[in-house]
Formats: sequence, structure tokens, C-alpha cells
Amino acid sequence: MRFKPVSTALSLLLAVLGGCSGTQIIENTPTAVTVRYDGTDTMADATAAANKACAARGKIAKVREAEFRPTLIRHFAHFDCVDK
Repeated sequence: MRFKPVSTALSLLLAVLGGCSGTQIIENTPTAVTVRYDGTDTMADATAAANKACAARGKIAKVREAEFRPTLIRHFAHFDCVDK
């Protein structure tokens, strides 16, 4: 089977970008949560993930800082877990 170069390149790009999507908690302590998100995820998705992690301790997430790393095409959101 022969593939067109553009179709193959586009398929590869979509596979790579698709594999990078999703929120991931990369820090989860009693006082703080850091969430990595990229692809189609938003700050609202990161906040929901942080709230879920903080809720396990009877707390809510309050955003402390958000950052974007263009070389990694990733966003990071840092939250404090505070009393309700």
C-alpha cells in the first residue's frame, strides 16, 4: 500500500498530539496540587482535577499560579488546597 506523504505526516502529527492530551496531577500533597494539561484541555479541566484531589482531604482548590511552557506545549496550574 502506498501512502501520500502529506497524509502520513498529518496522521503522525495527530497521533502525537492526541497522545499528549489529558490532565495529569503531578503533585498531590495535603496542602497543594499541581496539574499538567495540554491538547484540548482547559484551565477549567485542570481546576476540576485539582478540586477532586483537594476534596479527598475535605478542601477546595484555589489557583496559586498558572504557566505555559511553549517548548513543551504544556500548561501547568498550581493550586493550594484550602478549607471550604
